[in-house]
Amino acid sequence: MRVTQILLKQHIGRHFQNHWHVQGKRKVLETSAETVLKAKGIKIEDPNEFLKEKVVYERFDIIGVKGPKPQCTTPPNWHERPLLTYEDHNALLEGLAQAKVLTNTVQIQEGLPNKYLIEDISRELNRKVKKAIFGSHVFDAEQQKLEKIKDPERPAFNFPRVYGITQKRVFKLMIDKLLGLIETSVEPNLVQQRYLAENLYFQYPFERNGDLIQFQLVGDIVLLSEKPLSPITSVNVNEFELPNLYPVKPTVTLNETNSYILETIYPVTIPSSKHHPHTLFINFDKEYVKNLYEEEVTEDQIFGRALLKAFTAAASYAKSQFGEDVKKLPSPVTLQIVQTSGRQFQFGVFQLNTLDLDSSKMRNIWYQTPTMTLFDRCAYVLGKPVLEGYNRTVMNHLASFYSNNN
Repeated sequence: MRVTQILLKQHIGRHFQNHWHVQGKRKVLETSAETVLKAKGIKIEDPNEFLKEKVVYERFDIIGVKGPKPQCTTPPNWHERPLLTYEDHNALLEGLAQAKVLTNTVQIQEGLPNKYLIEDISRELNRKVKKAIFGSHVFDAEQQKLEKIKDPERPAFNFPRVYGITQKRVFKLMIDKLLGLIETSVEPNLVQQRYLAENLYFQYPFERNGDLIQFQLVGDIVLLSEKPLSPITSVNVNEFELPNLYPVKPTVTLNETNSYILETIYPVTIPSSKHHPHTLFINFDKEYVKNLYEEEVTEDQIFGRALLKAFTAAASYAKSQFGEDVKKLPSPVTLQIVQTSGRQFQFGVFQLNTLDLDSSKMRNIWYQTPTMTLFDRCAYVLGKPVLEGYNRTVMNHLASFYSNNN
């Protein structure tokens, strides 16, 4: 091995730090200069007197209270009487039964009304529906960080984050594509009578058993029509009783607030030719709609959410149509509703007969179907898009809802 020459060099940075450390400990040496100068009668001045600038502060006498003005601590629109609210992210504790009590609504039969004819759509339309499912669940280019995967049996396990299409976009793509396919298969005159609107805000305040309540809900996609839907039935509903929630109070799990504005809001102006509500399409996102007690939202609570959405839209429409003081409606208001997560669908029909929610002589009517699954699985399997368990019944119901013109 060759022996190289040793370079005797100092690390300049380390050398400087060491020199700074040594010099920092030096003490000021006493030179006796000050003693010699005083002995000769020479005056010595303090250098701080010349280096520091003297500031002369003037005194002012302030008349009145000194300090910031006191701020008002009362929130805006504050009221002594509390208001109970229900919004899009809420879920009722007792689900559909509680929603019926709050809205004075009864369900006279299972399933949809007898007047609804559910017919099979064509084979070609079913083929296009499958393409629409692929386009909204797999083929869309959106890549967002999705919600965390949770396993109840392993709550502490941290799953890898998944990127894909968000629930809100899946809902919008599905409804737009399916309604577009229906419009190509029905008469053009019927399509001209319809109008689609997005994110319509409905608000309806009322009193129920001495409590002040206000529903504040959004219709994600609303199908409007030139003429209102006709009443479903004229059956006397006096013999039907509301569900018994005892010992639970009907307003349980509603949000309480003292800062509010009471106002009925129907977002479509009456002069518009297409201002009558026809069908509400609402998105159900299990990561957005949650219980107050962090429990999984049940199917019954999902149905209750659909009923409250339908009631709020129908009641606010009735107020704008018949006046603010109306209780007994001149004619019933009928509204269809479709709630979906993109894969599971619930269909309902609501008939608003009265806004007197404490009345036992007249009640509102609600119809609904069980939960229908459009497909079992839609995903990539070994690099190929796969759709399993397609259910054509869902599209049959959706086409029947759109074509209902009575």
